[in-house]
Amino acid sequence: MILLDKTSCELLRYLIGLKEAETIMTISRELGQSRRKIYYHLEKINDALEGYGEEIVSQPRVGILLTEKQKELCRELLRHVDSRSYIMSARERMQLISLCICASKERVTIEKLMDLTEVSRNTVLNDLNEIRHQLTTEQYQVSLYSTKARGYYLDCHPLNKIQYVHSLLYHIFVEGNQAFVAVLNQKIQALFAGEKLLSGDLQAFLSQQVPLVEQDLGKKINRHELVFMLQVLPYLLLSCRNMELKKEEENSISQEFSLIRKRIEYKVAKLLSERMDSQLAVQLSDIEISLLAVLLLSYRKDRDLHATSQDFAQLQEALEAFLWRFETSSYQIENRDDLLRNLLTHCKALLFRKTYGILTKNPLTRQIRSRYADLFIFTKSCAVVLEEAWFVSLTDDDIAYLTIHIGGSLKNSPAEQRDNRQIYLVCDEGVGISKLLLKQCRDYLPNERLDAVFTTEQFKSVEDILRADVLITTNEDLETDLPVIQVHPILDNEDILNITHFVKRQGLSDAATFNQDLEKLLSTYVKDSVRSQELKEKIQKLVNEKLLANAAEETEDRTKDSN
Repeated sequence: MILLDKTSCELLRYLIGLKEAETIMTISRELGQSRRKIYYHLEKINDALEGYGEEIVSQPRVGILLTEKQKELCRELLRHVDSRSYIMSARERMQLISLCICASKERVTIEKLMDLTEVSRNTVLNDLNEIRHQLTTEQYQVSLYSTKARGYYLDCHPLNKIQYVHSLLYHIFVEGNQAFVAVLNQKIQALFAGEKLLSGDLQAFLSQQVPLVEQDLGKKINRHELVFMLQVLPYLLLSCRNMELKKEEENSISQEFSLIRKRIEYKVAKLLSERMDSQLAVQLSDIEISLLAVLLLSYRKDRDLHATSQDFAQLQEALEAFLWRFETSSYQIENRDDLLRNLLTHCKALLFRKTYGILTKNPLTRQIRSRYADLFIFTKSCAVVLEEAWFVSLTDDDIAYLTIHIGGSLKNSPAEQRDNRQIYLVCDEGVGISKLLLKQCRDYLPNERLDAVFTTEQFKSVEDILRADVLITTNEDLETDLPVIQVHPILDNEDILNITHFVKRQGLSDAATFNQDLEKLLSTYVKDSVRSQELKEKIQKLVNEKLLANAAEETEDRTKDSN
């Protein structure tokens, strides 16, 4: 079977329409996709073309231009893909089947799963066997069974099911292909036609309630976490409603949730439930209200007015000991109180995630470990204090989040900033990332004026009166007339080259030309694309180190002149 999704088909159509050769960089810019994604989808296309003995290759210094034979083969591939459908991979098919079994109140049969996935009986049976095997390798202690009376169902402790479903939804909505997410939503809504929890009215209601919930909590939930919660909450509630609980199981799960009933999040969840019942006639059980409270407790916060409350005194003591280890090292921390408050806010949510097994990953872990290797390792060694105090095991994703907060609060060397460009940052990735981004930019632009990091909402409120020479943003869709450059939250070598060229020359053309020329030059001598990319990054790193050294020398010269 040809497993091409809509993005692969979009690339196919673009390549078929080319009259002249274009480089991967140009194609990525035209399609609004990263080069990594273009290479990924090109690999999928080549897998599909393998049976025809053809392969699409990007020629060094030239790019890609299909032959007439390749164009016809590509058109043949497209004819096998319904333009209105999405061809699911085996992994995506199993995710859809699993979610259907988790959420359905009705009996789930082979025939129903065949209609849902649009594949043969044997394929569905193979998928079910693979799901059953995968469940035995995971930590949730969930088993898949089937009987004539009940169809396919999960057998497990209720809290284990909630943890498993949340993990499944995380893999789908955060790590999955957005085209697949759209298809999944359509299929599930068709399967559960008339279900109020899946209605657009509920989504609109929840979105409108966000400011009220945050006001009642005295907390601001991280934007990415909030988007995810609104996406997955209906499915989590459905998975609660299809559980057939005995009295002792209800008592057990009620006991599991007893801790959160003392928290403000539980009171706010009850208020939200009452408004939901009043406006939409959607009633939540106590277990469902408790689940909503767990989510409100577990997701990261950008602000928490209750961070230093007395009931978290022991949490603060552990973090004090954690910071003390940093202060006895060569690392120097500034704004210690501010850092401690941010760590308290972050770690409160972290502990509730650990307690209730709510999965969250850090998309920046790899970049943190690579670019801030020494700081990551030292943070990990210091974090033993927290693990012993809280009786938890911190993953590399957890350590990376702590590294982000620490890295954003390390002292910078002073620099003269007279008559230089005014630069503002726009970042919606949370407090920790925003502070670390500011520090990174100050490291590479030590003589420029970088005074503030805005969220998009804050930036839009002051855009009309803001005087800025350059905006640096991590957002893909920031609309503004000011000069702007988009970067990754953890600057890579290409980002660093771009911002230094941009600030000095008010344009990206030189940086883009340099990167293109470097890519073409290396591809002439190194045919292995992976090896070529590694060499490119090493060269960029050397150039960046030279730029940083020049900036430091410039700062030193200014200081001498002023004295």
